[in-house]
Parts: sequence; structure tokens; C-alpha cells
Amino acid sequence: MPNVTKATKEGYFKFCELCVKLLFPFAMLICAAMVAVAILHVVMRYVFNDALTWSEEFLRFAMVWFTLLSAAILHHRKGHVGIVIFRDMMPDGPRNLIVRAIPVLTFIAASSVTVNGIRLLFQTYKQITPALKISVAIPYSAIPVGFFFMTIFSVAQIMEITFGKEMPERLKLS
Repeated sequence: MPNVTKATKEGYFKFCELCVKLLFPFAMLICAAMVAVAILHVVMRYVFNDALTWSEEFLRFAMVWFTLLSAAILHHRKGHVGIVIFRDMMPDGPRNLIVRAIPVLTFIAASSVTVNGIRLLFQTYKQITPALKISVAIPYSAIPVGFFFMTIFSVAQIMEITFGKEMPERLKLS
């Protein structure tokens, strides 16, 4: 087992908390921009009878950014929906294996999507969007950015389970 000091673990956990503190306002800013653009679009279309040409494309790209940043924040907070009833019905041995394996599998999946998202950026950065006239690398970069943070947070979850925290309690079914 590698020698991981308490200071290293705590430092990494604090780093993850700092990442979330930076991601959350950015995600909320994107959400507010989406609401403002959607309202502006409706007003322009139905009040002035002159729809915005760029708003739908902006909203689609902003929704992708908002979703992936929010997913990373939820991943850090362990807020994703999980079907724990089956895990909790298992005997201790398989249950402990599943609890330890899921963060590792999540790390593998998130890091793979991060790497492939970066590859996608290099393949498409010269393409320009029709309405906003920006490189598609800007909206597509939400993929590696969101999954990069999920990868970082997966490492924290692996450290938690490996170096200290006990298994989650079983649900009380009564």
C-alpha cells in the first residue's frame, strides 16, 4: 500500500473542495445566461416579431456546459442517483467489493472520456458554428473539462475508501 500521509489526503480533499467552489458559480452563471437568453428570445419573437438568429445555438451549447459542470459537482458530492437497495441486500464481501470497485470504474470511464474529448477538440477545432460563428471546440470543450473534474473527484473517492472512510451504512428497510 502506498505511503499517503494525512496531510496529502487532506490537501487533495481541500483541492477538490476549491474546484467545486470555483465550478459552482461558473455553472450558475451559465444557468442565469441561459434563462436571460431564453427570455430575450421569447420577447424578441413574440413581442417584436423578430427572432434572434443565435439564441437557440447558444442555449444548446450552454446547456451542454451547464450539464457537464453540474454533473462534476454532483459527482464530488456523491449526489448521482444510485440503486443502493441491491448493493445493501448483498452479503458483506460482495458489497465491499462493489463499493470499492465503483469509484475505480468511474475513474477509468471519466479519464477515458476526458482523453477522447481532447482528441475530439483537436479533430474539430477548425469547424465554425453556423449562428454564433465560433469554433466548435468551445462548446465541445465542455466534455473534457467536465469529465476532467469527474476524474479528479473520482481519485478523491478512491482515496476516501482506500485510506480511511468506512463502508456506507446499509439502508434500513422496514
